[in-house]
Amino acid sequence: MKSILCPTDFSKNATHAVAYAAEMALKLNARLLLLHTFETPILYSDVTFVTMQYDFKILHDAAAEKLRKFKEKFFKNKFSNIKVELVLQQGLASARINEVAAEKKADLIVMGTTGTGAAERILIGSNAARVTRNAPCPVFLIPPNAKFSGLSKMVYATDLSDDNLDRVKAVIPLAKAFNSELLFLYVDKTTLSGDDVDIKKIRALVRKKVKYPKQSGFVCTDISVKEGIDFFLKKYKADALVMFTRHRNLFKDLYQPSLSKKVSFNTKVPLLVVHEHDSLS
Repeated sequence: MKSILCPTDFSKNATHAVAYAAEMALKLNARLLLLHTFETPILYSDVTFVTMQYDFKILHDAAAEKLRKFKEKFFKNKFSNIKVELVLQQGLASARINEVAAEKKADLIVMGTTGTGAAERILIGSNAARVTRNAPCPVFLIPPNAKFSGLSKMVYATDLSDDNLDRVKAVIPLAKAFNSELLFLYVDKTTLSGDDVDIKKIRALVRKKVKYPKQSGFVCTDISVKEGIDFFLKKYKADALVMFTRHRNLFKDLYQPSLSKKVSFNTKVPLLVVHEHDSLS
């Protein structure tokens, strides 16, 4: 992994995500692209074009100075050796994040979540939701309380379909870099007793599909996929949850259609979202 893109609006949650991204960049010796976006207000008046241009320059220069000072203050001491590139863009944050990720060929987007508000905001935050749907690379969503301590255990939630297990290829380079153990979790809602689940068969299937030495397979029987995942994450003290989404549509295709409305990401465990086209090499 050569480059990590991390957007910031200088809020507490965003700064927390920057710290997480910096820790990853330090470990991976990766370049960190620090992005800040600003929007120009819509003016309904008879001001001249020259005045409009002047106002834009003021906003641009103020945002640039704020970004420069943030970098100067944040990336010192422990993070002083990280290669940081400042990127300033005007426009809607979610659109610019994905545009910059594609233009700069970022390998990963790391961003904070809000967990407040309604609808998509309850899940992961509106900006994070829009970015995740259309991102050209994997997106790592960092909850406010998540502390970086490496990625020794990464839980991959699977429905055991071929395309789901095939996308593990995008995660393996990251797992190798952190010497992670991949814990494959299948939540079985059809039975309430593990006695009827052929765990050996499922583990054999995963081993056949996924060529990675440090892996384990688990089956959790629960009437709720959300509860099953939450229980497993806590029990095994996971450092990250990995989920695959088809067609870049997080809210319809994460793991299974109904899960998107039930899973709350207001936990201490970061969520790595992988798309069909992604690679973390």
